[in-house]
Amino acid sequence: MTNEPWTAYDLAEELLKVIPSMGRLMDLYIRESGEEETTHMQVRVLFHIMEHQITASDLAKKRRVSLQAASAFVQGLVERGWVVRIPDPNDRRQFLLQVTPQGLEHAQAVRERITTFLAGFLEALSAEEVVAAKVFLPSLYRLLMEQMETGKVTQEKQESILEE
Repeated sequence: MTNEPWTAYDLAEELLKVIPSMGRLMDLYIRESGEEETTHMQVRVLFHIMEHQITASDLAKKRRVSLQAASAFVQGLVERGWVVRIPDPNDRRQFLLQVTPQGLEHAQAVRERITTFLAGFLEALSAEEVVAAKVFLPSLYRLLMEQMETGKVTQEKQESILEE
C-alpha cells in the first residue's frame, strides 16, 4: 500500500475484500467451535426474524432461494425448537415465523461467542487502528441507513446490503 490518500473507489475495493472475508471467518469459527452444527446463516435468520416476523416465502425471496429450500431451512429451525410458525393475522393462508425463547437464548449465546472471538482477533490492531475504526464504522453504518431511507436501492437489495 502506498501513503497516497484513498479515494471512495479504493475504499469500495477494500470493503469488497474485507466483508466476505469477515463472514468466512465467522463461519469458520462457528464450525470449528463445535456449535452443534449451527451455521452463521441460522444465527442471522434468527436475529432477522426477531426484528421482522416473516413468512417462509418472504425468507425464500430475501435469501434468493426456492420456497422448498427455505421451507427445509425453516423446518430445521422449528425442529431445534428455535422457531415456531404462527398464523398470520392478515392472511389466514400464511404462517409467520417467530423466534422462541430457546431460539433467542441460543442466538444471543452464539452472537456473544462470535463477538468474543472477533474481539480477541481484533486485539492485534494498534490503538490508532481502533480509533480509525471507531470513526469509520459508525459513519459507514450511517451512510448505509441514509441510502436505505432514500429508497435509491430496492427493498431486496437493502436487506442484502446489511446482511452481507
